[in-house]
Amino acid sequence: MAEPSQGVRCARCDVRIERTRKGGRPRIYCTPRCRRQAQRERDHARRDPGPSWRPIAHDLVTSSLQLYGGRQLGLESIFVLAGHIARDAECLTAVAVDSAVRRGESWQDVAAAAGVSRASATARWGGSRTSALLAARVPPPMILSASTDSPSGTSRAVPHPRSSGQAPGARRNLGAALRTLRGRSRVSLSEVAAVTGLPLETVTDMVEGRTVVSWPETYTVTHALRGQPQDLLHLWECASGDRLPGGGGSTGRLAAALRGAWLAAGAPSLAVASDVDVAQARAALCGRVVPSWPTVRVLLAGLGADPAAFEALWVSARAAQLQRGEEAVPS
Repeated sequence: MAEPSQGVRCARCDVRIERTRKGGRPRIYCTPRCRRQAQRERDHARRDPGPSWRPIAHDLVTSSLQLYGGRQLGLESIFVLAGHIARDAECLTAVAVDSAVRRGESWQDVAAAAGVSRASATARWGGSRTSALLAARVPPPMILSASTDSPSGTSRAVPHPRSSGQAPGARRNLGAALRTLRGRSRVSLSEVAAVTGLPLETVTDMVEGRTVVSWPETYTVTHALRGQPQDLLHLWECASGDRLPGGGGSTGRLAAALRGAWLAAGAPSLAVASDVDVAQARAALCGRVVPSWPTVRVLLAGLGADPAAFEALWVSARAAQLQRGEEAVPS
């Protein structure tokens, strides 16, 4: 009679399998039925890649940016957004696990990556749990900051608030930059609407410069067009009349604003756009240097931008440069 060896668990149902010290290939399934079902699941996974985590990541960015930029959010709104972030983070993890299992990774691999036991991993993410989590998801609300518009003085949730912006010219500049990104990425507005969850009409109005939406929505549209959202932040601030808390260094903000002006001008060749030396202009757009104010003014004028809207950014970047003990770039 063969002696039983250390038991292992079925790769599909996690039932314990007693292995014997006989020759032949070790069993990884407890029954032929489990083996056949596992094969069917592998075949299905090859045909169906499973749910995408992009919509979940979009909602996480939206909620996080509202917390980042919401200087006057009420406590209730903060709890609402934080709750959405926690639930969406769990959904994102579940979708990532589902995708890994569909690609053929074992539950032991999943458990090792998560730092938990195999039993805990299957209990948390196995079976239909991912489908149940996704079915229960709801998009996060868009929160308006507390203001005189809200009699109670608390923030309130609204779906995709729109704003006409403070200046039609600034609104058009933001729309022009988005159109440049669309032309460079060749992503259709229908695709942008599908990825971001925004109505196609809203996306169209943004790109045409007819409306200004919240920064989280502008961020996600820019990202969907394969652009860098920080490059459009200054354009959005000018168009909306709002200001977000400073992120990144002053030099980086100036460089991003200059890139935004370049995009709003249609991303022209720097050799043609202005009389500024091309190497110096590129260094300014990359944030490697803080040019003199006359140089910045000439560069912006060549791009068709209003230098006055950038002067405060330049002053901050120049002050940071002096604090670091760096020499000014000659005109």
